[in-house]
Amino acid sequence: MDATATAASSPRQDFKVLGLVSTGHFMSHFYFLVLPPIFPFLREEFGVSFTQLGFLMTAIYGSAAISQIPVGFMVDRYGARIVLTFGLIMMSFGFGLMSLVHDFWLLIVLGIIAATGNSVFHPADYAILNSSITPTRMGRAFSIHTFAGHMGSAVAPASVIFTAAVFGWRTALVLAGAFGLVVMVALTTQWNSLQDDALTKKKDKKTDPEKEAETVKSGLSLLFSKSMIIFFFFFMSLSMTASGMQSFSVAALVATHGMSIEIASTALTAFLFCSAIGILIGGEIADRTDRHDIVAGVSFIIFAIVAVFIALINMPAFVLFALMVIIGIGHGIIRPARDMMLRAAAPKGSTGKVFGFVSAGIAVGSAIAPIPFGYLIDIGSPEWVFYLMAVFMMIALFTVAVPKKIS
Repeated sequence: MDATATAASSPRQDFKVLGLVSTGHFMSHFYFLVLPPIFPFLREEFGVSFTQLGFLMTAIYGSAAISQIPVGFMVDRYGARIVLTFGLIMMSFGFGLMSLVHDFWLLIVLGIIAATGNSVFHPADYAILNSSITPTRMGRAFSIHTFAGHMGSAVAPASVIFTAAVFGWRTALVLAGAFGLVVMVALTTQWNSLQDDALTKKKDKKTDPEKEAETVKSGLSLLFSKSMIIFFFFFMSLSMTASGMQSFSVAALVATHGMSIEIASTALTAFLFCSAIGILIGGEIADRTDRHDIVAGVSFIIFAIVAVFIALINMPAFVLFALMVIIGIGHGIIRPARDMMLRAAAPKGSTGKVFGFVSAGIAVGSAIAPIPFGYLIDIGSPEWVFYLMAVFMMIALFTVAVPKKIS
């Protein structure tokens, strides 16, 4: 951490930085769920099928995933503040301009532009937090940042549907885009409070092409080192577990134990709510211990055992709810520990590219997971949804156990 970062040591200054960055992360998750709630409006307006609307979301998620790594390099090269600002502008205008189009393919083009802007948040946010927040508060900062993202996902569907129903879907997109521009202005007026650990400073006017090429080469060598590959699979396996729980646990519970969809949905809600609480608890734990690997490992084991238990035993609803609460909290606790482990492994000046790389792993996991989980239900083996989640947790446990030293 540089001198400017160490100066930002007061709780008030940390809270200010965290509030700005977390608001951006809230919006990142919010924007990913702006379009799905208004699919019925879009289908009627553009005369497209739900398959075509699914392609729209595939294009958006795919663009965000592909952009993560180059954006990470840009964060470390030019600084997180300027990359974050341009990302917010692209994202806000992308979604805002969707309100003006009358051609579905233009909607896809704007979606790709908006998703590319959205890809800046993980690399830029973590670079700023890493250099602006007092180290002793870093775990709690990571947890609040993650919690803000979860809240963005939770708020988006209801607010977008309400706005679209009252004022129309085009107005809903205009307001969503305008909100992003407001946050962008707030960030740019507070630039002096946001530090990042970019190696190249603005005062370095001259750029040596050979040195630049060498920097990119060394950055790629870092990302494809044993340590970072392990972290990639670590983040990917956690993403696949979360995807299985969020998308297929309800169907699996109904098919495996004959539960009503209401009980199964309530159990999932308990998991998601307690996962959010667990994130905040995990932040406190992360600031009180350096053994983040043990914290994560214990949570993995508990999750795997409970998942197998749910698959094997037909239990009363209150027992299921209790188990979902337990693994929900544990799943949340993992998140700050995960981020702290990666922070410790990231060399100075590489936070952007490192977090961008592993965030691509999250996107890959989210893209792959629905296929095996859906297949298991289709072939009449819904209990294996929980077994597979346990397997992914054991893979995550293995990645934590493997030494990850960077030479």
